[in-house]
Amino acid sequence: MRLSVIILIALFPAFAFADEAPVTRLHDQTYNTDQTWSGVITIDGVVQFAVGTTLTIQPGTVVKFTKTDTDGDGIGENEVYVQGRIVAKGTADRPIVFTSAEARPKPGDWGALNIMVSEGQSNEIEGCVIEYAYRGFHMHFSKATLINCTIRHNYLGIQCQDSELVVSGCDIRDNKGAVVFKDSKLKITDNRITDNYWGIRFLYGEAELTGNVITGNMVNGVTFRENKVAASGNVVNGNRKGFSAEDADVELKGNSINENAESGVYLKHTKGLVIGNQITANGNSGISVEDSPARITGNNIVANAAYGVDNNGSMDVDAAGNWWGVPDAASVQKMVYDRADDQKLGKVIVAPVAVGPQ
Repeated sequence: MRLSVIILIALFPAFAFADEAPVTRLHDQTYNTDQTWSGVITIDGVVQFAVGTTLTIQPGTVVKFTKTDTDGDGIGENEVYVQGRIVAKGTADRPIVFTSAEARPKPGDWGALNIMVSEGQSNEIEGCVIEYAYRGFHMHFSKATLINCTIRHNYLGIQCQDSELVVSGCDIRDNKGAVVFKDSKLKITDNRITDNYWGIRFLYGEAELTGNVITGNMVNGVTFRENKVAASGNVVNGNRKGFSAEDADVELKGNSINENAESGVYLKHTKGLVIGNQITANGNSGISVEDSPARITGNNIVANAAYGVDNNGSMDVDAAGNWWGVPDAASVQKMVYDRADDQKLGKVIVAPVAVGPQ
């Protein structure tokens, strides 16, 4: 019998740890001094941290939110609201978990991990799981890093406004919206952003995307509007549109943009450079352009279902110097949609054509 007990403990150490973890229950309250959380924290209200305080959360801590819905809109209202600073650093074997306390959890059971007006110091979220919230990680007028986190089963995974945020090494999946930003400065590197309804959406501000895998999002992989974006080395496959930009300034360089249901790249009233990308096997056009002075060169634009490039505006499109799978301009011209097909449209300029893959 004693040997059996030893074997069970060795096989299931997490259960022994969970049984021994201290349990704390918090209601509506505001902290004016630094706090450290460990064990299991159950939150039954809005727990606030005043300006000048720091909340430190130890590895292995589980923060559970009960569901309170006073206005009957189906969205839980209990949350953590930080106006000071939060440092939550879990590890691979002892992550910090923010989750629902409900028996059958679902997106929107609790409000958010809120960071508000915390610009003077960086908030550090690392090795955390954030799930079943309305807005998993939400911040305004703040600065933060999200490193090696899993963000899943939320209405919105990450949302920020008027902030600076670095997101690196995260798995962001199965949310209605993965990442939503407005008036912010953003750096997104080496993340997996998969199987969300919306992928990444930017409105205003500046963003840098490097080395991400952005696949299987039901609407667009990445949407830019009225902002400046540099995207390089990303895999953007299997979304509705891959990159969609409107009234933006973009540099799309060295990305793999394949097998999206509609356009691989959609540019409307957008300037910049599209260079060195693999744009293949998209369900409609490789690149769809509307009145955009962007230069498209040095790409492999091959085997897209309808057109390599289609021009939907009155401006000419500069698409010289790309590889289309064939080496002569006459053959390439059959792969574009432009003034030759509709006199109201501008031309797609394809010559000189690259003589081989780029």
